[in-house]
Amino acid sequence: MRRRTLVKLPLAAGAAALLPPVAQGQTSAATQQPLEDFFRFPQFGGLKLSPSGQYLGAIVPVNGRRNLAVIDLSVRKSMGITSMTNQDVRDFWWASDDRLVFNLIDLQRAGGEQVGAGLYAVDRDGSNGRELSAPSPISATGASYTFRYSEFLATLPDEGKPTDDILVLANDRNARFPDVYRMDTRSGRKTLLTFDSPGEVTSWIVDQTAVPRAAIVDERRGIVSVHYRADDESPWRKLGTFDTFKNEPEAFAPVAFDFDGGLIVTARAGGDKLALYRYDVAAGRLGEQVVGHRNYDVGSGLIFDRRAKRLAGATFEADRREFVWFDPQWATWQKMIDQTLPGRVNTLARARNGQVMLVTSQSDKDPASYYLFDPEKKQLERGVAARPWIDPAKMAEQKFLRYPARDGLGIPAYLTLPPGREPINLPLVVLVHGGPWVRGETWGWDDQAQFLASRGYAVLQPDFRGSLGHGWKHYAAGWKQWGLAMQDDLNDGVEHLARQGIVDRSRACIAGGSYGGYAVMIGLARDPDFWKCGINFVGVTDLDLQQSATWSDTARLVRDMEFLLQTLIGSPTADRAQFDKTSPVRLADRIKRPVLMAYGGLDQRVPIEHGESMHAALQQTGVPVEYVIYDKEGHGFLLEENRFDFFRRVEKFLAEQLK
Repeated sequence: MRRRTLVKLPLAAGAAALLPPVAQGQTSAATQQPLEDFFRFPQFGGLKLSPSGQYLGAIVPVNGRRNLAVIDLSVRKSMGITSMTNQDVRDFWWASDDRLVFNLIDLQRAGGEQVGAGLYAVDRDGSNGRELSAPSPISATGASYTFRYSEFLATLPDEGKPTDDILVLANDRNARFPDVYRMDTRSGRKTLLTFDSPGEVTSWIVDQTAVPRAAIVDERRGIVSVHYRADDESPWRKLGTFDTFKNEPEAFAPVAFDFDGGLIVTARAGGDKLALYRYDVAAGRLGEQVVGHRNYDVGSGLIFDRRAKRLAGATFEADRREFVWFDPQWATWQKMIDQTLPGRVNTLARARNGQVMLVTSQSDKDPASYYLFDPEKKQLERGVAARPWIDPAKMAEQKFLRYPARDGLGIPAYLTLPPGREPINLPLVVLVHGGPWVRGETWGWDDQAQFLASRGYAVLQPDFRGSLGHGWKHYAAGWKQWGLAMQDDLNDGVEHLARQGIVDRSRACIAGGSYGGYAVMIGLARDPDFWKCGINFVGVTDLDLQQSATWSDTARLVRDMEFLLQTLIGSPTADRAQFDKTSPVRLADRIKRPVLMAYGGLDQRVPIEHGESMHAALQQTGVPVEYVIYDKEGHGFLLEENRFDFFRRVEKFLAEQLK
């Protein structure tokens, strides 16, 4: 931040000086963004203000590695505080103005070779570094998977006496269900705060004074109970027991505590969408709604102003990220920023005890750029871009749409079209997200979609039934629908775009990883004439193996995994006929189209056996198959060189198949 770009707010015209203009016209091969640019690691990231707002921490490139640096904002002077040459900073947090806590990853080792992240602390000037929790080796074979860890949970409030202590989650007493500890970041000593734990807790909620006061307990087979206590000296009391596989009208989950000690929860309250409510503990019922949305779940995203000691607002993912402000001052600040940086999602973060704010600004064409905002001076200062090599002028617009499935269910999706081309009869790639029980797609810059669009393909990313974030009905409609209605949703998206003339129905390729890889293989087998080709990376191919592979990480780490999978996918015995017609490895003789398959040799989520058995079966059919194994990768490809290699293969494969 040596060069200062200042913009007086709320003059929206100032945006032109900050952001590069959007290019118009045809994008030619000569002006294409290089493939590597899409899949390189960000150069800058994780910017965070210190509690006073005087210092700004950032992850920056040093010696070919991601290290920590601190900028003194009063004099605009930066200083590197770590200089690692064999590890990379993964994330960091301010414990106080004088001390930072961070964990590590090795971005020059494949995913299957990674170890536990560990936890470390260092002073703002780079001195007094300390290992707080050692990284623990994780056996790829599962021979010694259990390990002890400490994970950052929260900083502590100053309350007139600054401290370098933090809260951590640690599994010292129970390998599977962690406790909350207070940790001294200078000595590394921990003090247990949840000695009288109400049970096997999967989620702890601490109040604004850093006291654990709410917990969700795993009662087995999808049943959970919610527990609460008035303060750290009061006994735990159970507020309710709920079945997570039923939309029970009285069910709720604790989310946070307000500054007055009041509990805020998320609940459906007998409806379809999650919303945030205040909870009346004395009466044992929901109070007023804090925030909700007609079309989307709102399950978190509360924004607290710790300087003013009040709930300022909330944020959630709708068609794109939205903000609801309860504090008119924050609403004014948001409006000023949005006027100056229009067409973007601008997220404000305020220092705990300072005036300055950090703005993270991103869009479908810009991965992320960071700004400093001084509300008193109405001044915005450009900082850094996470990926400065990405030219937004060459990126594609991402559009939200909702198309009807054949049974009438609305399927939300994002469509990215190649820039500079008429949206008529384009070749199409349907990019299927993994999970599948996650919020798969959100509005913003997506490396895979942008890369494919830059090469001339329309890209459809649907949140098919079973995806989270769109209400209970949308989620439950996907149960036991692998290869059935979930697959119909993908086909219906292609037909929707073809009817509009946007895509060429005869040039549609299906691609995805994990569950998305499963959708690729079952799509090619179930509808052999529908798809032109398929790209499967780390995909499930054998539904029986998925449930019987005891060496997978889900089998080892998720209790009642068999019950979970049988509820959401089906039983290998009770649903035998369905398994036989929806397990790709059993249907290899139906596949007629070329397929590209890529797997990690040390994948613990979808073991390599899924790829090996599918490849062997396809070899018997004579179907063109390109099969690659990245020996030391896990569930996904972490090494840049492997990502580059895979997407070079994708680029060549699509050029040959979709012409």
